[in-house]
Amino acid sequence: MLIHMSAPSGQSAAAIRAVRYRVLPGTAAKAHQLNRLAGACRYVWNWALGRQNAAWLGWWFSSARRPPAPTFFTLGKAFTTLRNSRGREWLRELPFAEVRYTLKRQADAWQGFFKGQRARPKFKGRGCCMGFTIPGKVRIRNGFIAVPKIGEVRLRRRGGNPWPGGKPKQAVFKREGSKWFCTVFYEVAIYRRSDDGTVVGVDRNVGQCALSTGEIIRLPDLSRLEARKRRYQRRMARQAKTSGRRKRTKSKLARTHARIRGIRSNWCHQTSKRIADAAHTVAIEDLNTKGMTKSAKGTEEEAGKNVKAKAVLNRKILASGWYGLERNLDYKAGKVVRINPARTSQTCHECGFADSANRPSQSTFRCQACGHEANADVNAARNIRRQGLAQLDGEGRGCCKARPMTRQTGGGLRQAA
Repeated sequence: MLIHMSAPSGQSAAAIRAVRYRVLPGTAAKAHQLNRLAGACRYVWNWALGRQNAAWLGWWFSSARRPPAPTFFTLGKAFTTLRNSRGREWLRELPFAEVRYTLKRQADAWQGFFKGQRARPKFKGRGCCMGFTIPGKVRIRNGFIAVPKIGEVRLRRRGGNPWPGGKPKQAVFKREGSKWFCTVFYEVAIYRRSDDGTVVGVDRNVGQCALSTGEIIRLPDLSRLEARKRRYQRRMARQAKTSGRRKRTKSKLARTHARIRGIRSNWCHQTSKRIADAAHTVAIEDLNTKGMTKSAKGTEEEAGKNVKAKAVLNRKILASGWYGLERNLDYKAGKVVRINPARTSQTCHECGFADSANRPSQSTFRCQACGHEANADVNAARNIRRQGLAQLDGEGRGCCKARPMTRQTGGGLRQAA
């Protein structure tokens, strides 16, 4: 979902857009072949990872030179030797490029690990992380995608392909439970919206987001699905790990997780589209979600307070889709401005007075200086919009002037005359 080539506002630019489909194999034989191909990718991943771990372990206990970081080229050469070795006839029956591409992901994972950007690559267990990638020459025709050495499988999506003129560059297959899904990455030409000077502020809260226009967009009610998820989790904790009943409960739990994830993802996409259509520039808070959701347990010497309530709040924050909404706005909106979130919810939009007493409740804002009353989240969104305008004006790209906020006596923020 990244723009490959930049272009001025009002002109088209090349971009990558991902479209997720449901895969219908059609026959049991094709479904078996898809599982077999995904299993081969898992086998090659674990084989290469074990080989790499053994090399590093030998270096650790010897005085030899440190082995070089693995690359896709070196791992690919080792895979070719493995594929042509005796006893690997089953591996030669599967498509070469698709199985080898899993080593490209492992090489990228190792590079990210050595740079300190991600954790060390781990082994993949049976039943999870089942999937494969068609790296190039993706052929889609009449709603069917061609999988090398397997045949054509049907792609289904409600609404069809939103980018019918796009060129498919890559396809990623993934099995979730008993169902197969395919994400196709299209190279498309998008029309960048010209900067018409419109700016909207967005305040993200638990289970909703508020716009500076006064609109409040709430996340769909997921309480029934969350209760079902907790019920399945309690049931799994009571069942034996090797029993068939636990496997069935685990499958039901996975389907419930998938429904919750799908509803939240759809809300993030729909909401970001509405916000991007409302204005060219979007101002949001630069939130430190990791710090906000830190545990309140404390230490053995100094125990924390309200640990249970803080844990519930942390779960609600993480379930609100803040990151997904921000990520979608980065490529859907014309421009995203991030501002300092300090005291945006305690400052009066009308007079600029800031005090914690301005928030008598979670949803009510009542200024102690001028008496202005409004929805607390809408008032915060308007403050975010004002700071975004001030930041744009400071960068020399603002379309309109923002009234400055200056520190006055009394410990509050007041609007300058």
